[in-house]
Amino acid sequence: MSKRKRIDPKKIRPGPIRNKSLPPKMLEQIKAIYDMIGRYFGKTLEQFEINFMRDMHPETEVAIWCSITAAWLAYHEKFLNDEDQPDEDEKKLLSALIVISTGNTDVKTFGVPVEVGRRLLRCYDDLRKG
Repeated sequence: MSKRKRIDPKKIRPGPIRNKSLPPKMLEQIKAIYDMIGRYFGKTLEQFEINFMRDMHPETEVAIWCSITAAWLAYHEKFLNDEDQPDEDEKKLLSALIVISTGNTDVKTFGVPVEVGRRLLRCYDDLRKG
């Protein structure tokens, strides 16, 4: 088993742009994601799109972000009466969903109260079943 190496987050730099352009349909999906949750990331739509252009397989990344967005919407519908929370709370919900999207199911590591984590996990898992 290899030993984990600690990386200073300040030294992380964006990867190269691997895709000079993305298909129009994919750009539409990215814009729809951005329209729903983009304001919580402090990026412009163009900056958000460029991140997908850096991916080796942008279609996979777009699918993951579609799932994150759909779970976020489902959580708001089921547990928040479709009401937005303060921006900091919304950022925490999205951060938790990003963690969930990596396959992590340990609700104690999501950065939200455990019950909120369970609900987010349920919303994300329901998408896979549906």
